[in-house]
Amino acid sequence: MDDVERDFNAEIGRRVRAARVRAKLTQELLARKAGLTRGSITNIESGAQAPPPYRLVRLASALGVEPADLLPGLQVGQVNGLPDYLADAVASVASQAFERRVRDGQV
Repeated sequence: MDDVERDFNAEIGRRVRAARVRAKLTQELLARKAGLTRGSITNIESGAQAPPPYRLVRLASALGVEPADLLPGLQVGQVNGLPDYLADAVASVASQAFERRVRDGQV
C-alpha cells in the first residue's frame, strides 16, 4: 500500500468514526446495523481496511449519511494521484450518491 492509498484509507476511517460518534453508536451497534463485524469497523476506522463501495454504502446508510460524506474531499475526475481502482471506487460511490439524491428529489 502506498502513501496516497494509506492516507485515503485513514481519512475514510476518520470520517466513519466521526459519523459514528455523531450518531452515538458503538462500534458493535454500527457493525450490526451495517451487517459487518466489530473487527471490521475497528479496522476501517483505523485505516487498516478500506471498505469496498458496497460496504461503504451500507455504512453510510447505517450512519444516516450519504456515502460521499465518508469519502475524502475529492471530486469525480480529480483523483489526485490515486491508483485507478481507488479512483474508480470514488467515482462509483459519488455516482450512486448523486443518483440517490436525484431519486429522493434532493437535486
